[in-house]
Amino acid sequence: MDMRQLKYFLKVADLGSISKASDHLHVAQSAVSMQIAGLEQELGSQIFLRRSTGVELTEPGRLLYRHARLILRQVEIAHEDVAKASDEPAGTVTLGLPSAVVEIVGMAMIQACKEKLPKVQLQIIEGLSVLLGEFTLNGRLDISILFIDHAQRGLEILPILDEELFYVCSAKSDFALEGRKGITLSEALQTPIVAPAVGNSMRAVVDAACAIEQLRFEPVAEIDSLMLLKACVVQDIAATFLPSSVAVKEEAAGDLSVLKVRTESFTRPVSICTSSLSATSSASEAVYQMLKNVTVNLVRTGVWQGARLRV
Repeated sequence: MDMRQLKYFLKVADLGSISKASDHLHVAQSAVSMQIAGLEQELGSQIFLRRSTGVELTEPGRLLYRHARLILRQVEIAHEDVAKASDEPAGTVTLGLPSAVVEIVGMAMIQACKEKLPKVQLQIIEGLSVLLGEFTLNGRLDISILFIDHAQRGLEILPILDEELFYVCSAKSDFALEGRKGITLSEALQTPIVAPAVGNSMRAVVDAACAIEQLRFEPVAEIDSLMLLKACVVQDIAATFLPSSVAVKEEAAGDLSVLKVRTESFTRPVSICTSSLSATSSASEAVYQMLKNVTVNLVRTGVWQGARLRV
């Protein structure tokens, strides 16, 4: 197994096609096919399922994909660190941020890197927490923020804060017009609610709280889009449960109201995560520490509302 085989394998996996990988790599299709066949022979496993529409990773292929990503990233880090050993941190660092924190954390990180790590190229990827977790495991992300407080195999995590969820309703709703600042979970569930699907961290908080109070939760729609959830509230279609930090602009504009939910536990954990299998560059170490400092500062200065630090 050599670097060329792994590089070709990853490109085929990412594009789902040997011919597309061939075009992208500027290499003959037969050469790519030969490298893939060599890998399968050496490993004694089929790593791709061949279909008329392209190729798809098998289970052994998915395992190889994770290791290949980490191997190539480690080689890249070694080159960067040796070449720039006497310099300040430099190189590319990929940071994964869920949609619920990308604006508040992303903007602060961009500004901090610009001022303190000018030779670091920060790449920010926005996505669902579950997808960012997988990307962190397989080395496509150097660092991510995830809504977990227990490390799964292959991840190292630093639980940094707990973020409270609030009942978010239209400014035209009865609760808002009454000037209410708080609401019971039972009262909230008597109104139409839109919420993310099961598996989302915000939905897990609501489901757990409902189980404790023995309440039935049936959202009128399941929406895995932060923008659409807020749009439903602003247009008075339904209320939802969100962190207050993502509703600051709309609340200030008078488009919605944010009410505290009076229930036993209505928070989700927020952690900084890295792969335990991947080598760490000086640049990624610097960004990691900066992310920790930026996050703590956002909470202490009140910019990240509804959050309680653990560190």
